[in-house]
Amino acid sequence: MSFLSRPLIRATAVALMSIGLSACQTVSESPSDVPLEPQPQTQRGPEATWALFSGAVERNRADVVSDLLKEGVTPNLFVNQGDPALVRAIRLENWDVVFVLMQAKDLDVAMRSELGEDALMLAAFKGNEPLVVDLLKRGAPVQSPSGWTALHYAATNGHVGLMRLLLSKGADVNARTASGITPLYMAARKPSRDAVLLLMRAGALRDICNDQNQSPADAARKAGDLELADYLAVPACASPEKVAKYLKSKQH
Repeated sequence: MSFLSRPLIRATAVALMSIGLSACQTVSESPSDVPLEPQPQTQRGPEATWALFSGAVERNRADVVSDLLKEGVTPNLFVNQGDPALVRAIRLENWDVVFVLMQAKDLDVAMRSELGEDALMLAAFKGNEPLVVDLLKRGAPVQSPSGWTALHYAATNGHVGLMRLLLSKGADVNARTASGITPLYMAARKPSRDAVLLLMRAGALRDICNDQNQSPADAARKAGDLELADYLAVPACASPEKVAKYLKSKQH
C-alpha cells in the first residue's frame, strides 16, 4: 500500500491544506474522476478543494488552477502519484497548468516527488529549454541529494543545449547516483555522440562505472554504437579510491 493512501496521512494532508500548507495526495478518488465544476468556496471543504486542484492539474485545466490559486490554495500541494503539482504538470506535459503555477510567487520549485524527481529534472528530460531557464532563475538546484540530477535527465535524451546550460550553472559533470550512474553513462546509453562529446570536453571521466561494473563504453555497446563504445573504452573501471578522491575534491 502506498504511503499516500494511509488513513493517518490522509487526515494530516486534509488538515494541512485547511491551514494553507502543502499536503500529499491521500483521497481514494482519482483526480481524473473528479468533476471540474467547482462549488462556491464557502461550500467546499479542504478535501474537495484538494480533489478539484489535483483533477485540474491532471487534465490541464489552467483556468481552474488559476481560480484556486486566487482563492489562496497553495501551489505547493502534492497531487497524483506523490508528485508536487508542478512536477506532475511537467510530467504530463500540461504546459498551460505549468505556466499558471510558474506565476505563483510562493511556488517552491525545489520540491521533489516521492521518487526524488524535481521540476528541473523533468523539464530537462522533456527538452523544454524556456522552462529550464525560468526554473534556474527561480533558484532550482542543479544538484540533488539522490545523485540523479537534471544533467542526467538531459543526457538521457541527448538534449545538448540544455546540458551545456546546466554545466554553465555548475552541474557536476561526474555526478553519480546511488548505483553509480553518471551523465556520461546516460548519454552513451541513448546513444548520443554529441552529448558524449560535450560531457567529455567538460571533464567527464569515462572510467567511472556503475555498481554492476558497467562503464559508459558498455552502455554504448549495448545500445548498438560500437564506434562510440570504442571511443569510450577503458582498460578497467576506476578504483573506489579514485572515485572517492574525485568526490572529495568536489566538496571543496
